[in-house]
Amino acid sequence: MGLFDIGIRKEISSQKSKDEILSIIEKDIKDFSQETPKIEDGTLILNNFKSSILSYNLTINLEKSSKGYTLAIDGELQQFFVLILVGLIILSIIVTVGIGVIFIVAFAYLQKHFATKLINSLIEDIS
Repeated sequence: MGLFDIGIRKEISSQKSKDEILSIIEKDIKDFSQETPKIEDGTLILNNFKSSILSYNLTINLEKSSKGYTLAIDGELQQFFVLILVGLIILSIIVTVGIGVIFIVAFAYLQKHFATKLINSLIEDIS
């Protein structure tokens, strides 16, 4: 996991089946994905999840637990945006003597926070 990657673990107590919960999540989240979501081996995969400026590749895994289900969401910042951030950081070190790095890191962190908050609000609707 990188510094700006999303990682959410949550317990969901539901009487619905695993496939029903995954289809509900898919229906709620697919509006934010530029590609069609895929379900492979009980894992929902969303490429180009874009809730703000930065895009993430999300992997949503649902496993049976004692209380219901354990939802694990891992979001990886797309490589294109990682390269842009690295380029901006290098440029800001050269041009602003390092002060610009603070703004770039703060921007990326706030984008991650916004995406995490959106995903958490969508999960709250399910449980």
